[in-house]
Amino acid sequence: MLETTTNLKSFSVLVSDTGASQLSFCVISEINNLPAICPNIDGIVFYENKHKNCLPANFSVMHISSAWGMSGPVIATSFSTAYKLLNFPSSKKFFYVWNLEWITGNDIKQYERYKKVYQDTSLSLIARSEPHKKIIENAFNRDVEHVVSDFNMSEILEIIK
Repeated sequence: MLETTTNLKSFSVLVSDTGASQLSFCVISEINNLPAICPNIDGIVFYENKHKNCLPANFSVMHISSAWGMSGPVIATSFSTAYKLLNFPSSKKFFYVWNLEWITGNDIKQYERYKKVYQDTSLSLIARSEPHKKIIENAFNRDVEHVVSDFNMSEILEIIK
């Protein structure tokens, strides 16, 4: 068990859906393996859109409307979930930037909307890779505190402790 996470009891992850995607695969795989790393910590996934899970989940999976009052750290994984997380009462909020949505999306003209989320200091930013980190820092003039590849659970737990 990781010594630094002994006080952490649970954490939540907000996703768009749990269907077939690399993000869903990594999140579900890593949380399924959580008992091997820290058996006393519960991971819970909250989705915006119901899909058949890409893998069987050995933990709670619920609609995002149930996440508002959850205790413990909360990790958003998309712009839409990060936008919702801004209004949650959670004391520890993280935005794991898996995808650079403002580059690939149709909302490219909505910079102010993205800026509101990326520059909000109540969210700690976690980038998926060093190139993502550099792009985020350049686009929003904000330091990205952490880089974690493929939602690596050991690294995530060290960050959210």
